[in-house]
Amino acid sequence: MNYYEKYNSKVIKPVLQRIKMKSALEFWSTDELPVAKYTWVYGPKKPRDQLRAKEFSPVNVGLDSLAKSNLVDVLEPVEVNCVDDAKRLSGEADAYIIGDMEDWLVDEEILEAIAHRGRPLIAEWDSWGYSIHGRLSRFRLNRFKNIKYIIPMGHEDVYHIIDALRAISFLRHLRVIYVGEYPPRSVTVPKGLSLDDIERKFGVKFYKTSFNEYIESIESVLVKEAKKVANEWIKKYMIDEKLRTDIIEYAKIYIGIKKLLNKYNANSLTLECPGLPDIKYVPCHAFSLLLDEGIPMGCEADLPALLTMSLLMAAARDSAFMGNLNENVTHWDIEHNIVTINHDVVPPSYGCPNCKYFVKDYHNMGRGTTSYTELPIGLKVTLAGMHWNMDKIWATSGEVVWTYDAVHCRITVGIRVEDAKRVSREAFGHHMVLVRGNHVETLRIIADLLGLEFIKL
Repeated sequence: MNYYEKYNSKVIKPVLQRIKMKSALEFWSTDELPVAKYTWVYGPKKPRDQLRAKEFSPVNVGLDSLAKSNLVDVLEPVEVNCVDDAKRLSGEADAYIIGDMEDWLVDEEILEAIAHRGRPLIAEWDSWGYSIHGRLSRFRLNRFKNIKYIIPMGHEDVYHIIDALRAISFLRHLRVIYVGEYPPRSVTVPKGLSLDDIERKFGVKFYKTSFNEYIESIESVLVKEAKKVANEWIKKYMIDEKLRTDIIEYAKIYIGIKKLLNKYNANSLTLECPGLPDIKYVPCHAFSLLLDEGIPMGCEADLPALLTMSLLMAAARDSAFMGNLNENVTHWDIEHNIVTINHDVVPPSYGCPNCKYFVKDYHNMGRGTTSYTELPIGLKVTLAGMHWNMDKIWATSGEVVWTYDAVHCRITVGIRVEDAKRVSREAFGHHMVLVRGNHVETLRIIADLLGLEFIKL
């Protein structure tokens, strides 16, 4: 198994570990506290608490159930009774779970040692997803610098939290091949922001390489290998007549990129496409296919968009794609709360049922491959973007109302949102990202865990 298969946005799972500490009930079960012992601990139980414990959960999000559903990996719990015990907590865990009432009365030095591990802490939840006593823990845990403490209240919260942890885990395993010059020459980069800075901020890894190596990887692909892929494309997709003669050469781009990913043990790639020496090497169609394989592919070396895409793909366990906001838009569209996303990449899986998937030329130039298909009308989507300072994220939800072949940047998607004028005015970032489903709340949690400002539009 290569790296991009092992750390694929569709298969990666967050790792959780339970911390066991002495609960408040144990502290109260002593002869020194007779009222607490004989009434709070061993006295009559609160009737509606007993009723809550017996209620049947229509959606079981208990930790064991999540593990059986293959949504998380759960490590062996660790008993923490002293400061040194905290050292036994796994560095592989993406978050630690604090047991119900187990942090209330333990020594602050123990809590500080746990907080020092630098992982988010989640209040233990029941099968319904509720942490009834979680809010009380906040009073103690919030005093520790930079601690992230999460209190789920319902099954939707639990799913949002798991999706957010999955996304951040994927980001920590993101190894990106950067092809071309940095800073890129078509998107804005703040002065002084280096690739090293981005690596330190987000935990990603970049491998910077040249257009020459990209082209060499493509040209090294054997004709026999490329012909097999090309024949599959001819069977599955509608290939523009202008491209059929050279379709084997275009198949080499798809294979060449995968070879490059293998060479660098990477699971993502971005390319400063304006600097390519020839239109025939544009990777738009290859990017479209690779996105459906769970590999983030970034156009124009737009790193904020690539990071947003990576987070959303992992959170949603789905492909996503990026494009320009409100290119190929009309005044009528915005007046009717429709914004547009316009670019040359769309994964095949986004096509509506029975819709054809087209491979067409690049910007009507007679060569180069781009992709086009119609998205289902009414498809629920999330739109999001990251500021080029990489310090904040915006997001909104909407639904697809139409798809249009724009030729110049091949695909345009019209999305009805709550307030198109606000999105048009306040959205930031050069490109935005589209993914299926509503993941706005998940992005809010992701932003909080990453220390980014979150803005819902």
